[in-house]
Amino acid sequence: MNLKKLNYIITIAELQSFSKAASKLYISQPSLSQIVLNLENDLGIQIFNRTTTPISLTYAGEKYIKTAKEIIRLSNNLQKEFSDISNMKKGKITIGITPLRGAFILPLILPKFMEKYPGIEIKIVEGDDNLENYLIEGKVDLVFTSLPTTDKRINQELLYKERIMLSCKKGYLDDSYLLDGNSNVIDINKLNDINLILTKKGHRIRNFMDNMFNSHEFNPKILLETDNTSTAFRLATSGLGACFVSDMVINTTKPIDEYDLFYIDDSNSKWSVAILYLKNSYLNIAEKYLIDLSKAVLNDKMRNDF
Repeated sequence: MNLKKLNYIITIAELQSFSKAASKLYISQPSLSQIVLNLENDLGIQIFNRTTTPISLTYAGEKYIKTAKEIIRLSNNLQKEFSDISNMKKGKITIGITPLRGAFILPLILPKFMEKYPGIEIKIVEGDDNLENYLIEGKVDLVFTSLPTTDKRINQELLYKERIMLSCKKGYLDDSYLLDGNSNVIDINKLNDINLILTKKGHRIRNFMDNMFNSHEFNPKILLETDNTSTAFRLATSGLGACFVSDMVINTTKPIDEYDLFYIDDSNSKWSVAILYLKNSYLNIAEKYLIDLSKAVLNDKMRNDF
């Protein structure tokens, strides 16, 4: 099977539109439609149901797409093995990462990686909660993210532990909110009257905090919700309220004003940051080096800075 044509069919199926797929693939819509029609005639089946809006896959089409994705995965694995054989003079690694985590991690590791493998093209795909799906669909090779991940098709390599802390403008919280006898540990159960700025439900840090709130039977007083943890941090340091932040946010985001940071009185106030890859994927020597480099550099960074 022609891999380019397989990609054409997969793109049409994902976008559910010939015109959108043609635009993305930089091919005219009539040409794309003719390619699909010729393929359907050769196979003796219909891949797409063109009577629905948007277009949909037929039963045969679903089987075709499943097989096409597997063929592309096997082809990618083969290309990686060939890359190893040619001493990694050429190749490509596609990294899935959130924009904020990318701002923290990538400048620390990519210069060192590219110095060792100058012929390897790095492609960055930025996303959020869809990154694991991108990995499963073969759109990315590696994903940097916080845990947990529960998909059994995914392997994870722990990079480092990251603290979750409470932040606010300096002086916004007085000593009455602290755990008795400790000058820098917040008692989460004393925050009932404090305006909290949280990320919206569905975000990893919000899920993390909601689990913590539930374990404390704590009902937060939410002032604002945002999609961006950096926005929450800057709003909190402007004096609007308090927010929960990770080491990464503090390291990459400029505050509005001087601020306080408090540890949380909870043994589970850390989360793990890992690099993910598919269990059935072939890791070439460059990808293995990138994983090992990330572990070494980020462990050292977290140990020295935090």
